[in-house]
Amino acid sequence: MKAENYTVIWKHFNKESEIGKHLEATKDFSLPYFLSEAEKAKFEKQEQVNLNSFHLVMGLLVGYFDKPPGIITDFAKEKAFTIIQEQLPGFKSKSVEHLILDLSNFLRDSYDQKVSLQSLMAGTELLPKSSAIKYDACIDLINCIDDNALEDRISAVQQLKILLSKIEVKDLNSELVDDYQKMLEIAKEF
Repeated sequence: MKAENYTVIWKHFNKESEIGKHLEATKDFSLPYFLSEAEKAKFEKQEQVNLNSFHLVMGLLVGYFDKPPGIITDFAKEKAFTIIQEQLPGFKSKSVEHLILDLSNFLRDSYDQKVSLQSLMAGTELLPKSSAIKYDACIDLINCIDDNALEDRISAVQQLKILLSKIEVKDLNSELVDDYQKMLEIAKEF
């Protein structure tokens, strides 16, 4: 699928709204919601789209680095970990790390590796000590570099090398260590 088959919308909330009070907002704010192709089409026709926690968590991950015009995204970034953590029971996930890895795999399978990379890069910000998230991000980065899917190849290669250098091999599953070593070799060839 092409990346255009989804969108991230930023929904405005009043600080006095139920979610605003729950998140202890001190001013009005916006949160990102991920819409599939069908939901995007309904949204563009101004038809009702029922947004839920799935849309929100996916939006927080895929839209983490968004800079939409006229929208302040700081509050969403600040509360992303808390919001995702609160949604773990609904996703039947045992940790934020597992949820990020699972949703990134879903995004890769349903859309493409570029969108899963966005999710994983958000994961590296939310859980900077997670070698598993960095590992998966490196796989997506290598594939995106190989496919010329990223606008700035030089920055992508630099990011790959930085992520690889921050992976703690002792934290990886033993079956991934050989592939990690291969990724180090690939990074040298770029």
